[in-house]
Amino acid sequence: MQYRLLLIEDSPTQLLTIKKVLEAEGYDIITARNGAEGLARAYNESPDLIISDVVMSGVNGYQVCRLVKNDPDLSDTPVILLTRLDGSVDRFWGLKSGAERYIPKEPGFTSLTKAIRELLADHGSMPRLRAVASPDKAPTTEDINGRLNQLLERLLFEATITDEVRKIADDIADLEVIAEKLFMLLESFTNYQAAALMVSHGNYSEIHIDAGKSSQESAVHAFVSKIGMQLGLPSSKGELPQTTKTFENALTQPIDSSGLRLGLLVVIPTANQPYKPGDQKVIRLVCEQLSTVLRLYLSYVQRDGGIYAKTPLS
Repeated sequence: MQYRLLLIEDSPTQLLTIKKVLEAEGYDIITARNGAEGLARAYNESPDLIISDVVMSGVNGYQVCRLVKNDPDLSDTPVILLTRLDGSVDRFWGLKSGAERYIPKEPGFTSLTKAIRELLADHGSMPRLRAVASPDKAPTTEDINGRLNQLLERLLFEATITDEVRKIADDIADLEVIAEKLFMLLESFTNYQAAALMVSHGNYSEIHIDAGKSSQESAVHAFVSKIGMQLGLPSSKGELPQTTKTFENALTQPIDSSGLRLGLLVVIPTANQPYKPGDQKVIRLVCEQLSTVLRLYLSYVQRDGGIYAKTPLS
């Protein structure tokens, strides 16, 4: 079996030239004349590696790479962006799009063939086994554009969430205010019956809770404290109920930074409305950014004469 490479290039001359170079290296080459067509062939034919021009009308190379790397069906496929652009900003953007390599076009394409050999060696020694393609299941250009729009909307949403969490750091001196702002942010994009933030101070943990029913707060406190101790966080102050209520479908996400467990975020859905897998991903994103906020807060407490001690991951 030969390695099958997908080459996406909108210049007919460049397409033919690169195809001949790669075929001479022993590869099976499938081609596409634009990004949308290239993505359709990628879904339908499962290439071992994708090579894409960057500057193309419609879906460009950066967008091709973004979509490939954010789709579970394609994400493990190496991508090389091949272009005449060689500025530092272009290279930075190419690598941030998820490409394994960003290579300028050059006579003979020796850098390209070398990169292909290296990437194929890194990703396994054997070409992929492929199922027979089903033409009726191959995505259309409209399908590709739809997936791309969904990806861009998701990336924008994630960038917005990241920015909003970082704004919480404006009040690093007050954990209660940090918690209040966090709960307001969570309420803006998810429905919950209760949410809790648990933060380690070394020899004890501090818990802040937002619960619609005050009668429920004690049960939430006990539930969060139990989960926190299971994750290696110190217990909270005060006595806990002897029996701990279990909240079904609760989202629990540790807040870690540089090998340290800083705290825990728990979000409990409203009755009969379980969270979906995508909700867990958003909560994980919130905690990734929240780790920076808590690190700043705990550093402030330590400088201000507090008793914060580091809690290593167990």
